[in-house]
Amino acid sequence: MLDRSPYAPIAGFDWSPDGRWIAYSRALSFHTSAIRVCKVETGEIFPVTRPVLQDVSPTFDPDGKYLYFLSYREFDPVYDNLHFDLGFPRGVRPYLVTLKRDLPNPFVPVPKAPEEKNQKSEEKKDGEKTEQLIEIDFEGIEDRVLAFPVPDGRYQQIAAIKNKVLYTSLPIEGSLAMNWFQLTEPPAKATLEVYDFESLKAETLISGITNFKLSDDRKTLVYRAGNRLRVLKAGEKPDEKSASEPPGKKSGWIDLTRVRVSVEPPAEWRQMFREAWRLQRDHFWTEDMADVDWYAVYERYFPLIDRISTRAEFSDLMWEMQGELGTSHAPVMA
Repeated sequence: MLDRSPYAPIAGFDWSPDGRWIAYSRALSFHTSAIRVCKVETGEIFPVTRPVLQDVSPTFDPDGKYLYFLSYREFDPVYDNLHFDLGFPRGVRPYLVTLKRDLPNPFVPVPKAPEEKNQKSEEKKDGEKTEQLIEIDFEGIEDRVLAFPVPDGRYQQIAAIKNKVLYTSLPIEGSLAMNWFQLTEPPAKATLEVYDFESLKAETLISGITNFKLSDDRKTLVYRAGNRLRVLKAGEKPDEKSASEPPGKKSGWIDLTRVRVSVEPPAEWRQMFREAWRLQRDHFWTEDMADVDWYAVYERYFPLIDRISTRAEFSDLMWEMQGELGTSHAPVMA
């Protein structure tokens, strides 16, 4: 174990490209979290940010120049339209921290000579890929935090590719129609955006997605839109017409009807039973399980799995097992 927090779970982590560092978000209190970096070889832990509220989802730049993250620290109050009140429905922006003290602000344009482009293209053709060790200057790093020049909003994910950063944003909506227990197709309301450090501009890549993930080499992007999956080249805006095409290489959509899964319900129920029992054991509100012999409960109910024949009967069994705790907020959802 490298680190832990008594206040909240780790809110995202990422390996550096050279595998020597892990960046993660650690809760410092019930209301704040900060970005930390651990040197894997020695176990040394270094603070990276001073949190205002929550600093989460760190991700390394592929070239090892920056560490990107999302931060809840934007205080631009919005007037309520029905009551004389102020709120913060947005409050989040992407941020970065320069890992070396001599790196300039990447958001400030720097004039480039025309021949620089030709030199770079020649280097890409003739140069060989070498593994570069990432070095981090921790002295003064908390003062090298920079905000992306984009509006604050409800940002959800952030990921990096070469010279670009991808992030998703969500619209501000009412809560009456909110589905707290998402048991059906997830909504696809997020927008995937990209910030390009070459052009110093942000643009929308795809609208109407649920979430996304990059491949290990950060060249391929997979995004989910409800119950659909699509594969695209990372960082490039897809042809809008291809979105309506059928599954295939041209559109990037994956034909999920070809997926086949072999399931043995009794074996699955045994695993689900053990997992639910273990989660209660490890996370119940009091260590003594409210004086309930939780191991005896396991022995009493586990053999009954061999006597059930449907998923609904398994849920009934789980209700009875968890009911032995005599506590609230221990539901069974199927």
